Amino acid sequence: MPFIISFFTGILFFYAFQYFPYTTGFLGVISSAFLFMRRKPLLVLMVVLGVVYAFLRYEPAYEIPSIKDMTAIRCTFETYPVKTEQGSLRQTAQIESAVNATTGDSIHELIGREVVIFADREFALGRDYGLVVKFLKSRKRLNPGTHVIDTLHARLSEVVDEGTGNPSVYTTVQEWRHRIHTFIAGNFKKDSGALIASMTIGQDASLSERLRGAFNATGLTHILSISGTHFGLFSVFLFGIFRMIIQVLPHSVLQRGTLYITPAQAAAVLSLPFMIAYLGLSGGSIPAIRSFIMIGLFLLGLIIGRKGFWLNALIFAAFIIVLWEPGSIFSLSFQLSFLAVMFIGFTIEKKDTGQEKGHKIAGFIRSSALLTLAVSVGTAPLVAYSFHYVSLISPISNFVVAPLIGFILIPLSVISAFVFLITGFYPFTQIISMVADASVAIVQALSEIPFADLKIPAFPPVIVLLFYSGFLLFILNKQKRYLLLIPFIPLVFYSVFSILEQDKLSVTFLDVGQGDAAVVELPDGKTLVVDTGRTGREVASFLRYRGKKTIDALALSHIHPDHTGGLEYINERFHIREVWHGSGMSFPGSFDSPAYRVLERGDMIEGIRYRIFVLHPYPEFYTMQGNDYVAVNNDSLVLRIEDKNTSFLFAGDVEDEAEENMLHLGKWLASDVIKVPHHGGRTSASKPFLDAVNPDIAVISTERDNQFGHPHQETLDTLSGNKVLRTDIDGAIKIEKTMQGYDVKTYTDFQFEKAYALNREMRNMKRLFEHW
Repeated sequence: MPFIISFFTGILFFYAFQYFPYTTGFLGVISSAFLFMRRKPLLVLMVVLGVVYAFLRYEPAYEIPSIKDMTAIRCTFETYPVKTEQGSLRQTAQIESAVNATTGDSIHELIGREVVIFADREFALGRDYGLVVKFLKSRKRLNPGTHVIDTLHARLSEVVDEGTGNPSVYTTVQEWRHRIHTFIAGNFKKDSGALIASMTIGQDASLSERLRGAFNATGLTHILSISGTHFGLFSVFLFGIFRMIIQVLPHSVLQRGTLYITPAQAAAVLSLPFMIAYLGLSGGSIPAIRSFIMIGLFLLGLIIGRKGFWLNALIFAAFIIVLWEPGSIFSLSFQLSFLAVMFIGFTIEKKDTGQEKGHKIAGFIRSSALLTLAVSVGTAPLVAYSFHYVSLISPISNFVVAPLIGFILIPLSVISAFVFLITGFYPFTQIISMVADASVAIVQALSEIPFADLKIPAFPPVIVLLFYSGFLLFILNKQKRYLLLIPFIPLVFYSVFSILEQDKLSVTFLDVGQGDAAVVELPDGKTLVVDTGRTGREVASFLRYRGKKTIDALALSHIHPDHTGGLEYINERFHIREVWHGSGMSFPGSFDSPAYRVLERGDMIEGIRYRIFVLHPYPEFYTMQGNDYVAVNNDSLVLRIEDKNTSFLFAGDVEDEAEENMLHLGKWLASDVIKVPHHGGRTSASKPFLDAVNPDIAVISTERDNQFGHPHQETLDTLSGNKVLRTDIDGAIKIEKTMQGYDVKTYTDFQFEKAYALNREMRNMKRLFEHW
């Protein structure tokens, strides 16, 4: 195994060198010298081979240019259609060639990329189609806590060529999966069917967000995607069934057979084809293949009974996966699967070294609880860092629900799917329906228990690195049990430091595309959200990233959907204490909030170490020029938030008439930071208004390549003397004032960057210790 670990190290060195070249180079020289001194040059050679292999397999990421013209593509569809809420069908295809339909120029960047195509018809799998499509605007949003989506989306314009194609193994398997999914969707309740489909064929598109949230809160997310849990439990089920069948064979047959193979080995051999079939049924996704390899070798180590073999098997499985795709070593699913199996293995090994006494049932309960706790603790730091929560009832929910799903629902669903494909009959329908309904009900009930999960604000990545480094130190010195405390020391220190740190006034302007949304974190720990954007998803993701469950106040500038479209979405997911708005705004009847507060000019909200002034509108204000759209913009709620160090002006979408109306407010307008009104349009941010505000920093919230041309050049010229930050360029923007000046973070600057100089590496080092 030292050779495989050295190969891993080489791959890690290759990727780390891109961001920390000086540190990686120094560590490489020191470790090579140490190994040469220990007369282990072959290990150095394996490190070098790992570096070379990673280099040869490396595919640098590149940005797809914005494509505005119609595009002619040849593509092959890889998935069956899924109906959207709007009624159209979406299918994923792989692009084989792409040409600008207007100019005839080839678009090489699209070749080999996947695209989601929206159409009113279904396309067959495996057939080479010629289509004309219109690529949709990028859905990429650059915010902390938001998964950056690089998937291409296009709308079908014309089918040029129906193409030809022959059935393949892949298309045949996809057809089987589609048949199963169609049956499940039509014969089970929505949530139950979604759960069954996710576990049987890896189809999770129909899972509702509410159901996903319930599984997250109870620490059962791993059940929703086919992973090591599914392969492990299914293999245990198969192994037990086949071993039981073998043991009831006639004695003469059993005696003759055991001359060549043991019952355990026979059961393992018989289980293997079904495991492979389940892998195909799951869609053969990368996480499923990883889990299949990892759990298969892990169980092999347990079956043959070699002490310590499980760790060698686990490392070898990881080696195969990384050899297949070197970049998978940084995949979250790979890391969680590896950690879960590793902590299970160490727990079993530790338990086996002791003497198990007592009743068998009590022993089983103890062992199950210990394994669940080990997996929960071992993966908790990575889960908290990635998803910003820790399930406090995970041990209980896994102990109650996991056996129900793992030993009944998964085996019966998979076996029924196999039988259905062969005979058209789906056995165990009633049992599966009852167990699925019960599982969903239990999970939802557990998720509603107060404090079922703990929201964790974002924390620096170095905390995760220190935790697992400390655990590695314990593994290398297992005799010294006190070393087990070391991984938890960084967590304790950081938690204490975070609690004692005094809250400051900070504002994060989110990238919501063509719209506005900002999250204000006030000095007394309260949270104010100003506008929601068009969907509310970006705000919700950021609030989860910051560990927030409650919005103390949601201020809505005006009723246009690019500012308030996400209202209901946020209200369904967070507790909103108050909604602030100007006069004349109305809300949908389904919106339910504890309190509405109508604000007008002259109002002031005072908190601990801060004040919020309302500068606009007031009941007597009317727009004299322009249409109703302009009038709504001019009625925007304008807020000025200040503490002892700084002030922020949120100007909504006010246009020149409302701006002129506020000029007489004089010093009350003056602010250090302004959210530029109306996305930087030419009818807003007039020079007299900006002179009165006199900001140091101007923030423009707008979409990349938007159809309105925001921000207009006239506005940018007016702001030429100010520091201008833009969400379409910088992504999310966080601003707070310190004694040393402004502390400004942007999403683009917050990301690790490839380092070609020492100063860039030092910035990357600093980012290891930072959070938003």
